[in-house]
Amino acid sequence: MVFRGVVAIVVIAALAWTIYKAIGQLQEQPMELSKINFGKLLLAIVAYLTTMTLSWAFWHRVLISLGQKPRKSKSLKAFFASQLGKYVPGKAMVVILRTDFVQDENVAVAPAAASVFVETLTWIFVGAVIASLLMFLQFQEFRTLQVAALIMMCLAGVLTWPPVFNRIASKVKPPSKTSGMTYSVDFRTMATGWMLLTVGWCLNALSLWLVVDSLPSTVAGMDHFPLMLAAVTLATVGGFVSLLPGGLGVRELVMIPLLGSQFGTANAVVAAILVRFVWLTSELLASGIMMLVGSGAKRE
Repeated sequence: MVFRGVVAIVVIAALAWTIYKAIGQLQEQPMELSKINFGKLLLAIVAYLTTMTLSWAFWHRVLISLGQKPRKSKSLKAFFASQLGKYVPGKAMVVILRTDFVQDENVAVAPAAASVFVETLTWIFVGAVIASLLMFLQFQEFRTLQVAALIMMCLAGVLTWPPVFNRIASKVKPPSKTSGMTYSVDFRTMATGWMLLTVGWCLNALSLWLVVDSLPSTVAGMDHFPLMLAAVTLATVGGFVSLLPGGLGVRELVMIPLLGSQFGTANAVVAAILVRFVWLTSELLASGIMMLVGSGAKRE
């Protein structure tokens, strides 16, 4: 209980700092925020929540592939509740929170932690692949971003390639002969993840597209969708590599020049900050709902 209390304080403090910085950035922009189309922002939240659900589905499958027997309700709660851990410096808090919430008599600590790495790195791998393709096909002028996407694609791809991951996992935690548990992932599981997370990245791009289109001085057409997809993939991958809380500052640094090339720098700045608010709101809503549902179930 003490551990969870300390973790909660750290997460809340990091989250408050993120919100404070984002509000300050928004206040510095001259745009009339009252003219923003909030209906489209609501749709952007729905799109992002759907992405998170797809990521949970893949993570749940990875747990099963690692020989665990997680309950869907518990893994769902663990996944969404852990999202706020990304706003704590480093990436360890997400692993700690999700492992702590999902472990029980059916889910051991080691494979639970390993599954988080698989899901996260696969998410980054798929995003880096998409970003690399788009950079070389449509946005050749962003050379630095091309190289960064390629490096992350190779690194995350190698670490999550089933033969490589299984070899690493066997060194860390050998299979248990008595329980019959295995600590390996197969290509079928990974192929499922590649498909689900590709759809997830497209939904994230849709979320950004809705945010940009909600601004009073911009009109985003479907021909801008590749740009949105490049922006969200590169910004998220860059934020992950930075190890900063929620990629704060790095996401915006990547997203603004890409969006600015089509919509102007001022609109790009507002969109980059606003999409962070949309995604943060989605994570807060999902985490809050899951925690309340879990508390209600315990009382019953």
